[in-house]
Amino acid sequence: MDEVTSTNSLALEAAKRGATHGTVFAADYQTSGRGRQGRTWNADAGLNLTFSIILDLEISGKRIGLLPLTACLGVADAIADVIALRRPQLKWPNDILLNGQKVCGMLLQTVSSAMTPIILGIGINVNQTVFPKELDKFATSLLLSTGQPIDRAVLMASVLLNLEKNLDLMLTDPSVIRRNYTDNLVWIGQSCRVIGMDEEIIGTPIGIDESGALILETSTGTRTIYAGNVSLRMVDD
Repeated sequence: MDEVTSTNSLALEAAKRGATHGTVFAADYQTSGRGRQGRTWNADAGLNLTFSIILDLEISGKRIGLLPLTACLGVADAIADVIALRRPQLKWPNDILLNGQKVCGMLLQTVSSAMTPIILGIGINVNQTVFPKELDKFATSLLLSTGQPIDRAVLMASVLLNLEKNLDLMLTDPSVIRRNYTDNLVWIGQSCRVIGMDEEIIGTPIGIDESGALILETSTGTRTIYAGNVSLRMVDD
């Protein structure tokens, strides 16, 4: 579609009406795009990829936390295939970085109290070159990172293929997802802080557990951090 309020909203309503697994809603522009923690997702019209997918998977409660990590791997694989210069880094739980700046974010929403279906919303900064002042330091695009415009249709096809491959792997061999995600996780072994909880936690990320939670080594021992309304930052940020 050319313009919508939010692809996640459209996918959510379609899922309630029985739309099937793998249904995708894509738009050139969202008037009310959403990110994590109630933030707005800003993307100029016709330059980026903003889309949402209905996922109806046979997945256990313990493994559901691997879903955003798996989606990140799929998108990172696609970006690496298309730009062919370097592999993006992953920022737990569901951001993708190039040169330390955010190039992709995701939003997962449940349709009802049941575990599935789930709406996976993805926003990739593709050919945008100017960002709002408050985001300029933190955001980038594939065009800014590579100096070359990217064919959005080619990237979209690669994203969907790589998502399907990684989702299948999550269901059959989740240990590979954990290993691949950890291999590309930014700030491994570096001092970080976790904000958004009752306390601010300082520690060193050392890996991902079976549920997709971040394992943090702190001065008082190992802590397990679950995704939600939390953010991971470098200590100096």
